[in-house]
Amino acid sequence: MGKRTIWASETAGESSRLKLALNHWAFSLTHGLAESLAFAQALGVDPALVVNAVSDGPMDSGFFQAKSAAILKNNFAASFSVVNAVKDAQLVVDAAHDAGLRLDGAQAGLQRFERALAAGHGDKDMAASFLA
Repeated sequence: MGKRTIWASETAGESSRLKLALNHWAFSLTHGLAESLAFAQALGVDPALVVNAVSDGPMDSGFFQAKSAAILKNNFAASFSVVNAVKDAQLVVDAAHDAGLRLDGAQAGLQRFERALAAGHGDKDMAASFLA
């Protein structure tokens, strides 16, 4: 996912904490996209129109394009599986709790991944949040 190496610290564990913060960001983007496309579909709006509206604008990104294309094609070949997302989302929630911080979005995202897992999508890409 990254284009460069970042040296976070000489202190043991700091890189892992940075990874949790970045995973939380990726999970938030994934759920926001998945829910927006599912919401459009439930409202009778073609989800591709959402992608079209975002494309080439300030909310566009390579991540958005990759995950939205996968969802629209119903192609959930895993680059980061729901099983791994559940594990890491739980780590995010636990680390936030230990730090005295309440992350409502992280907790909701964990629950969404758990629903996808319970529905049998554990081996699919985390974009299967769309199916939860």
